[in-house]
Amino acid sequence: MKKARLFRGLAAVMAFLLLVTVAGSTIMFENSGMINQALNISTSTLVNTGEDTGANTLVYPNEYGTDIANKQTALMVEMAAAAENVTQAEEGAVLLTNSGGALPLSETDRVTVFGNGSYNSKYNKKKDASTVDAIPTMTFNAAMQKVFGEDNVNLALAENVYKDLTATTNKEVVEAPLSDITPYEASWKNDYNDAAVVVLTRWGSEDGETAMYAADGSRYLGLQTNEKDLLGYLRGLKGSVFEKLIVVINADQMMELGWLDEYGVDACVLAGIPGTQGFEGVANILAGRVSPSGHLVDTYAANSLSAPATVYAADNTPTWGNADAVTAACTDNNSGGDQINYYTIYAEGIYVGYKYYETRYEDAVLGRGNASGSAGSSTGSGWSYGDEVVFTFGHGLSYTTFDQELLGVSYNADTDNYEVQVKVTNTGSAAGRSVVQVYAQTPYGDYEKENGVEKSAVQVVGFEKTGTLQPGESATVTAEVRRYMLASYDSKGAAGYILSAGDYYLAIGDDAHDALNNILAAKGYTTADGMDCDGDAAKTHAWNQAGLDAESYKMSRYDAGVEVTNQFDFADLNHYGVDFTYLSRSDWEGTYPAAVQVVDATEEMMAELDTDWYETPADAPAVSDFTQGSDVTLTFATMKDVAWEDDEVWNQFIDQLTVADMLSLVADSNGSAAIERVAMPSAARGDDGVCIQQGSLKATGQSGMSWVSEVMTARTWNTERFEARGHMLGVEAAFCELNELWYGGGNVHRTPFGGRNMQYYSEDGNFGYIVGAHEAKAMQEVGIIYGIKHFALNDQEAHRESLSTFATEQTIRENYLRAFEGAFCEGGALGTMTGFNRIGLQYAATCKSLLTSVLKTEWAFKGHVTTDAFTASSLYKTHYLEELVAGIDYTCWDSSNITSAIQAAIDGGDGYILQCLRRAAKYNVYAASRSVSVNGLSSSSVVVTITPWWQTTLVAAAGVFAVLTVACAACYAVLAVKGGRRRD
Repeated sequence: MKKARLFRGLAAVMAFLLLVTVAGSTIMFENSGMINQALNISTSTLVNTGEDTGANTLVYPNEYGTDIANKQTALMVEMAAAAENVTQAEEGAVLLTNSGGALPLSETDRVTVFGNGSYNSKYNKKKDASTVDAIPTMTFNAAMQKVFGEDNVNLALAENVYKDLTATTNKEVVEAPLSDITPYEASWKNDYNDAAVVVLTRWGSEDGETAMYAADGSRYLGLQTNEKDLLGYLRGLKGSVFEKLIVVINADQMMELGWLDEYGVDACVLAGIPGTQGFEGVANILAGRVSPSGHLVDTYAANSLSAPATVYAADNTPTWGNADAVTAACTDNNSGGDQINYYTIYAEGIYVGYKYYETRYEDAVLGRGNASGSAGSSTGSGWSYGDEVVFTFGHGLSYTTFDQELLGVSYNADTDNYEVQVKVTNTGSAAGRSVVQVYAQTPYGDYEKENGVEKSAVQVVGFEKTGTLQPGESATVTAEVRRYMLASYDSKGAAGYILSAGDYYLAIGDDAHDALNNILAAKGYTTADGMDCDGDAAKTHAWNQAGLDAESYKMSRYDAGVEVTNQFDFADLNHYGVDFTYLSRSDWEGTYPAAVQVVDATEEMMAELDTDWYETPADAPAVSDFTQGSDVTLTFATMKDVAWEDDEVWNQFIDQLTVADMLSLVADSNGSAAIERVAMPSAARGDDGVCIQQGSLKATGQSGMSWVSEVMTARTWNTERFEARGHMLGVEAAFCELNELWYGGGNVHRTPFGGRNMQYYSEDGNFGYIVGAHEAKAMQEVGIIYGIKHFALNDQEAHRESLSTFATEQTIRENYLRAFEGAFCEGGALGTMTGFNRIGLQYAATCKSLLTSVLKTEWAFKGHVTTDAFTASSLYKTHYLEELVAGIDYTCWDSSNITSAIQAAIDGGDGYILQCLRRAAKYNVYAASRSVSVNGLSSSSVVVTITPWWQTTLVAAAGVFAVLTVACAACYAVLAVKGGRRRD
């Protein structure tokens, strides 16, 4: 019986191992794409028969070739990317202040580095390290030693204090107390005192909204106690010990910097989040190897809570007044789905960032709209621009000075652009680059007030950066301004875009405030009228438009047969009978959102929150109306040259696909499987623009370096840098064997607290339009799909899963869709990822107005759309049919659930779902056929699926365990029977 018990135990063990193997295999097979990327495994191979001349066609080349298995070439790619990052940091770092020419330092200066941020810096990658052996991470301290020399940089505090600290988080600023600093003061009191360099850090991240308040109740983005103590100590040593006090800001969250003069700071440099290589560029600026030329793309307010947008954001995000009823009524409320109880209101309307501060400033000067009232004032008394703004949008200094002369403005009817010609002269003593910034003011009159069309007093509409100019050298540059950006969306009167009647101004300026002062000067105003500085009227161009123009942009700019009209009435709270007033410059005092308005969700609103709206249309086609799996006459390779509009050929190709084939394109595990019948290779996708996190360099097996933040690239104000980023990331992706990056940051820095502000372009939609257009174009040109995210209004991380987002149509279009529009409509981006948030009450991935009416119809988008990643906590796994119908083409990180849901609907006879699946297949195939997936293919190519070794191993292991389970069970049964007989 001992043997019988032994085999019974072995049978149990084998059965357990079989169960674990089968369960594990199921999970691993569903996530096979991620596993294959981690193991650097390809799942299909290409066989060219050579029967036609199209064999081995290279459709999307790059300067490094396509031998992605060549380690030397792969390292060349990374070295080039590293060099570009240093350049991006040099051009994207912003010199905020520089009293008395404190910077640049001499490369022989001996300096001491202070601040936990110097050691526990933020680089813009989860691991905070480069994983390419040949390109080690360039920390701030290492960069300082490289540029100034190891013997000239005192790192006593890094070696003895900061190494024992943790990094600053999105909720806690970690800085050493002064009592831990002063024991090492002997190291700088007698040496290393040409300058004290202090590095301060703030942070936010995915799912990590930056806190409004620190644990002690102070504002998180303001100075914390230990920072104040350190700066106070250094201020006391200025003159007697340190010659200069330099502050470096390692953050893309807009810190409160009004204290710089108070602590005697001589110069302040915004280094942002510079990736694993960019600190070298920052050190180059400190040493004067390059002159800074970066400019802000955000407003830095004295009080981070002073903007109206902060009333409904981050820590202030409210819940429904009847949250318990919402929780009980909504079936979407599962898997931790209490976030369905949160909503936010873009009560500020279009007045985000500088558009708020500058517009209120003009109205205060003009004495209109109660702009000088106390509502929204940080001081509690009358509102004053000087009290509220430290550094405005566009601000940035250089080591030299420039004069900009407006030579003229002309309109080009062929391009529908204004061409602003400016002569730039270097009037200083150092070489440097200048940025020509162009701003517009459009009319705000009775029609606009009556119809609720809001107007910013100034908005950026174009820019151009010079090359390096030597002292005394001049250059003439032309900045193009899209006339479209002068149009405003009128949701009540014209129900479309209008060009208002009245006076228009285009102005150049050193920043948004300078440009506005130039416009005010052109109107005849001076400091005697309350301006803080006299402007220069010669830097403006003005004209008058006699009548309202509601025709120029009535029809889509991208499809002349589509009318542009209201699509987002449901996103306005007033649509549901809630009496809500959005901020208007017609009355700043009366419309400022002084406090949160608690809203009770009505039964109608709760029904819409449930998302279960799909029903088979009465006129739906039958499943039998479609042909699937027909004989193959067209291969995937042939589709690269077929125009989108050629319905006959596309339908012929889609007819060849089986339902299973099309479902394989809708499912995602960081890519899609090969479809052998049409010779379509497998595809792999990577995530995130700061580093390619899902994918590694094929030749090295290592993931690439972390890039400078997206906003740092934006701060270069250089379209060449935008394109270089898009190009090099595209090349990196190709060498990671990817055909798409979920990348590009179209959301807006609505507040300084956005957790992912470092991934998004700017606080301004027009600026984002331009950055995205250039980045997307460059990446698509090397055959990598630019999958811009998160479409749209996903501007905060707090409660983002199911957050209801309310705004007016003008706000949505001019601020939040505009920042995506350039990537799609000018850059040719063929991918996008939606957000977890809702537009109004409609989940973004089921919002047909967003995905079909605007994106795929009005904007004529021909790429494919994915959801944000489906994880165990995602709330929307039961809404696959709604997503497919609304315009989703595949679901991120979901493979079996969506395919089962769609298959069941088709098996049940829903021909409309089959029709939508065919439409999704077209978008998916079109995008793939305009990517590196077609490189090397011809009409005679054959794609063969490769089963990864780990799958074979798991199947074999399951088989072995099954056999052993049966064998052990059989042995136990035989021995048990024999034992029973012996007892008998």
